[in-house]
Amino acid sequence: MTKIAIVGGGISGQAIQRACQARGLEAGLFSRSTGFDVLHDDARTAFPDAEVIIDAAAHFTTSQRVATDFFTLATSRLAAASNALGAHHILLSIVNCDLPQVQGYGYFAGKVAQERVARAESERLTIVRSTQWFDFAGQTLQRMKFGPFAIVPSMRTQPIALDAVAAVIADTAAGEPSQLREVAGPEVMTLWELTKQIPHPGIIPIPLAIPTGYGKAFRKGALVPDDTVPVAGPTLAEWLKTH
Repeated sequence: MTKIAIVGGGISGQAIQRACQARGLEAGLFSRSTGFDVLHDDARTAFPDAEVIIDAAAHFTTSQRVATDFFTLATSRLAAASNALGAHHILLSIVNCDLPQVQGYGYFAGKVAQERVARAESERLTIVRSTQWFDFAGQTLQRMKFGPFAIVPSMRTQPIALDAVAAVIADTAAGEPSQLREVAGPEVMTLWELTKQIPHPGIIPIPLAIPTGYGKAFRKGALVPDDTVPVAGPTLAEWLKTH
């Protein structure tokens, strides 16, 4: 049985663990909540039998410096562990995060730096990029909340169910490294359209166009993939029936 270490205990790590276990793969979660700090602890001793290391640790910030420092250090340490163990290193990332017009958004700049480190240092690597998850609407409201109000940035996206992304990652974990895989949901919509269809009791959403270069790029659809990116998972209406 393939032994998988999933680094990151948030909703993505939990979804990936469920998808791996559904395929009969042995998958454990490693995060600060389980006693593992990716920035300081030695992954080689934390999970010495890992055959696959899934790099799904996240640290939300809009600061390019903070994002870059976190992602590059975390991924460099996991790449070193993967190489030492001969493990397949799988990095979770974001579709179109590398476009020049969105680099003003610090989180994306950090993800691009992370991908660069992974490609340079990891010997057996697959990067799995997805579009924004349906959960992104609720996450944005919490991050942009001011009293009872929350800002919803204007953007077009092609959102996907997190479980569909997790399934792609689990399938990747069961196979050989393949450099890059991308996946998107079946429908293009604005973040405002997504947000309006998901209940958020006690929060009053307010749409806002971000007056920056990357804000304009988001509005014009920079985060929407081209037709070559595979589509997976349910529509928003189908997803809402079970959430």
